[in-house]
This record gives sequence, C-alpha cells and structure tokens, in this order.
Amino acid sequence: MEMFDENTQYVSLANKYRPQKFEDMVGQESISKTLQNALKSGRIGHAYLFYGPRGCGKTTTARILAKALNCTGNGNGKPTAEPCGQCPQCLEIAQSADMDVLELDAASNTQVEKVREAIIDTVALAASRDRFKVFILDEVHMLSASSFNALLKTIEEPPAHVVFILATTEKHKVPATIVSRCQTFRFRPITVDEISSHLLDLAGAENIDLTPGAAKIIAKNAGGAMRDALTLLDRAIAYSGERIDEKLVGEMLGLTPDELLKQAVEALVKKDGVRLHQVFETLKEEGFDANSFLKDLKNTLGDLFYFSLGQGSEPFEGASSVLEGVSSGFLAQLSRKINKIIEEVKFSDNALVSAEVGMFTVMDSCLDIDAFIRRLEALERGEPLPPSGPASSARPSAVSAAKPAAKKTPSAAQATAFSGAKAALASPASVQSARPAVQAAPAARPTVAKAAEEIIAEDEEDLSAPAESAVTRAVGNRQIWDKMLKQFEKSPFVYDVMTNCSVNFGETEWTLRFAPGKEFYQIPAQHKLPELEKAARAISGRAITIKLAPAEETPAAKTVQPAAKKAEEPSLAAQPARAAAKPVQSAAKPQASSPVISEEEPFVNASFEADIVSAENTPEEVKEILDIFPGELLA
Repeated sequence: MEMFDENTQYVSLANKYRPQKFEDMVGQESISKTLQNALKSGRIGHAYLFYGPRGCGKTTTARILAKALNCTGNGNGKPTAEPCGQCPQCLEIAQSADMDVLELDAASNTQVEKVREAIIDTVALAASRDRFKVFILDEVHMLSASSFNALLKTIEEPPAHVVFILATTEKHKVPATIVSRCQTFRFRPITVDEISSHLLDLAGAENIDLTPGAAKIIAKNAGGAMRDALTLLDRAIAYSGERIDEKLVGEMLGLTPDELLKQAVEALVKKDGVRLHQVFETLKEEGFDANSFLKDLKNTLGDLFYFSLGQGSEPFEGASSVLEGVSSGFLAQLSRKINKIIEEVKFSDNALVSAEVGMFTVMDSCLDIDAFIRRLEALERGEPLPPSGPASSARPSAVSAAKPAAKKTPSAAQATAFSGAKAALASPASVQSARPAVQAAPAARPTVAKAAEEIIAEDEEDLSAPAESAVTRAVGNRQIWDKMLKQFEKSPFVYDVMTNCSVNFGETEWTLRFAPGKEFYQIPAQHKLPELEKAARAISGRAITIKLAPAEETPAAKTVQPAAKKAEEPSLAAQPARAAAKPVQSAAKPQASSPVISEEEPFVNASFEADIVSAENTPEEVKEILDIFPGELLA
C-alpha cells in the first residue's frame, strides 16, 4: 500500500477507478454493446433514459456516451464507439468541465424556472466547441410536474445538435409522456461474482492482500452497487491495512459469525427453545446488534432456501446436515416471518428482547407441513419413513425426558395406539369407496397417521418387529383391495358389490359385510366370491378366503307390519304366474318382516301386483339381471 504523501490529495477508489470507456464497464455489457453499435451505425437518439439501482453505472455511462459523441481523437470528425480519453473533450468531460456537456442535478433544480433557465433557454444555441450539446439530468424523477411539462416539448423535438441523457433510480415516477420519447436502458444490479472479481483486480493494482472470501463478503454487503463495494473496500483498507481477510471484514461490518447463525438455524428447525435463548445470550455478551443479527439470519435462510433447491453453495459449514428432512417451503416461511420481525424490532426500545420474543413466536407458528405430508404418504404406502423434520420433532421436551433410556418394547399407551391404528385400518370406513353417500373413509386417515406417528416416527425408540409388520400388513391389505377395485371397474356387478360393502381384513380371511338397507347385495356377492378370491390371490401372491357376514340386526328390522296391511297383501297362492316364473325368488322374498327402508317413503309397503309384467313378455337380458338381483319388473 502506498504511504501517505502530504502533497498528494487522496482520491477515493470509487473516483480513482471510475470507468472511462465502454469496455471498462462491469456488469452492463448489453448496454455498452447497444450504444457502441448505435454509434458505429450513426443511429444516435435525441433522448436516452437510464434507470436502475444506485451505484450501477448510470451517470458513468452517460459521461462515456457524451465522450463518444464529441471525441476528436479518432480524426474522422464523427462520433466514435470508443472514446480516446486523451483529447480535450474527453479530459474535460471526465472532470465535468466541458461547457457543451451540462450535468444537472434534478433534485437541486426542481423548479420550472431553473429548468427553463438551464435548458429550455439555451437548447437552441449552437455548441461552442463540441460536436453535440449534451444535457445529463441526474435523478430526473425529482423534477416537479410543471418542470416535466415545460421540458416535454423540448425533448420531443430538440435541435439536431442536442442529446438528452436522463438518469433515475425510480422510473415509475417519470411521466409516461417523457419515457415514451426516450430510448430506455435498464441497468441491472451487479452480481456478487462480478463485484468480487473486480475488487480482487483493484486490490492487486493497489498492492492490497485481499482474500477471495473477504471480497465476497464485501460484494454481498454492497447490494449490487459497485460504488458501495468500492467504498467498503476503502473502509476495509483503513481498518486492517495491507491484509484483509474474512474475519477482519466481519468485525468491521459487525456481521454475525457463521457458527452463531448455524446455531440459530438449528434451533429454529428443531424447535429448540433452550438453544435459541443461548444464541441471544451470546449476542448480548458479545454486544451484537439485534437488527444486524436478524438481517443476517434472514439472508442465511434465503441462501439455505436456494441451496435446498439445488442452487448456490452452503452458507455455512454443515448446512446439509441441518437441512436433512426440512422442506424448502418451511425455510421460505421462516425467512418471511423473520422479515416481519425486523420491521417490529426497528421501533422497539429493547431490540434484543423484542427480537428474542419474536423469534420464539416464529419458531412456534411455523410448521413444516410438506415434510409431515411426505411422512404420512410414506406410511400410507408402507414405505420406510423419510427423515424426521421439524413437524415431527415439535413434541414437548417433558415427553422426551419421561421416556426410558433403554426401551425395547412399546409402552401400554403405544400398544393401545397401535391397536387403534390396526382397528382403524381394518374398519369398514378404511375401505369404503369415495362415493358421496360414504363419508367415513377420509376420517380414518388422521387416526392411522396419529397412531402410526406415535409408534414409528420416534427417532430414539426401538419398537418391536411385530408392531411394525402388523401396521405394514394392514396397509398392504388395503392396497390390495384398492387394486382389486381398479381391476373390476369395468365389471359393474362386482364393482357395485365392492363399493357397497365394508371389509374386515384378517391374515388369510377377509369378511364382507353389508349395512342395513344394502342386504340385497349379498346374493350377487355370493356368486362373485370366487372371482374376488382369484383377483386377491393374483395381486397379493397368497391364498385369501373371502366370506360374507350377516348384516347386524337393527330395531327397524324387527318392526312388524299391522294386520290390516298384511291382509291387503296378495298371498303367494294368488300369484300363479309369478310363482311359476320365479319360485325360489318369490319364496325368498320377505314380506311381513322386511326392514323399513325409509319412514319418509310410505309407498314402499304398497302393492304393485297390478303393474307386474308377465314373465313371458320379459326380455332375455332383463331375465339375466333378475337372476342376479331378486325383484319384479313393473310396467
């Protein structure tokens, strides 16, 4: 590093290394190429609008463009794509001393009188020496509405020797009438890699030992602005001298150490309140600022979010192990909520306490729903459970402390939970079809998930093999049944039987049961049992016996019809034709003791004998249906 010379005035790095040519611009290659091609082809616009964040090169590009328009060092008397930097015009424009290139700060000249005096009254005058008269208006969005109106006509139809270059950080504040009359160029924030690479080059030119890690930290804190990065480098040189490394830069900027950020992230992910409090105790002892810590934590969570998506690198060592079993959505949720805490802490009289209370609120309110759903789906499919995330580790610490150290068999409570899970898996509701009339099927899943989560998702417990295999077997039986349903979708009789029954799964025997009001499915089900057993054997690879169970009696089934109504019903002897056509079905058809289908439908007990169609006139396909489903054909 050069020693201080009292006869030499110090120049900041931002001014000393300000680009003087298009090729010196960093991060704005597309804009430089467009302007150079326009200069080469002579397609020079009368007004340009440069917009983008601060410190990314808008005013610098405007000056380089003014040089290129007026440079005389090329000797051809025309604008050049690359100014020489040696002619009087280039030297004077670089020092803001050229009489024909006027730089105006619109923030200081907002009044219409100032605009009229500086621009409108002088725009018609010819250039005193240069080829073009150039007006550079910085922060043009600060002009008043009347000033914009006064400037509008001049920008719309300026003299041929005049070029306007407007620069702003807030394009939306510039009237659309002005924007539409300019060629607009968007200056993007400069990337971290581009800034750090440029800083290393400048450090080499200044004989400063700048480590790549320190350059990257400075680039990250520059916010995409090269000017801010050079200012931070100036500050780092003054702070640490000729050797600048990550530790010195972190101390200079007051950054939170990576180890402390790692501890905070682990506490949030694992919902460890004790560890989170220890982090804030360290912040208090070391004198870290609460706002800076929250911002660093938010940025770290953002980096972890991208890292979980496969983008970028680890923000700290060991990030992969911390994120095991954690979803990207959970990290995004944490980052968003911490951003809200930052806004609250700004106005607090005790920032550390407010930050800690806010962090505990974030820790309790954020749940990794995606990870929990993945575990439930794996449990439902009978697959090994994925790594436990924060949703499953969010159990009270008292429960963990109460667990025995060497537990080899399920406790009584877990055995009860497992029995409930097994019963829920084998219950009729677990295999009912998703028809509108059947609403019990979705209700069984939370019961299964809860019981199985208590049994299998314990990270430190070693449960016995029979419990795990029983749950897996029950889930496998249900999957076999679902595959059978899929197989018989095009067989209406079998599919109807399967979707209107409940199934109790056994080891080698399944029992079908029909609810009251659906007993008529028993006869077709009896004929289809061999097909069901064959399909079950083909899918499962083992012999499964399927049998029917009688429906449970209900009080309605024991209701006896009044004697008057019995007398009104026609006897079997009075129906010769019907008895001849269907002797077995008619005998099997209950009359007096049939269950009441609905108290709101009184016609179910009426006589429809007069409407019965003779068996002789019954079509053959209808007879086949009547062979399976007992009943009469009405006209």
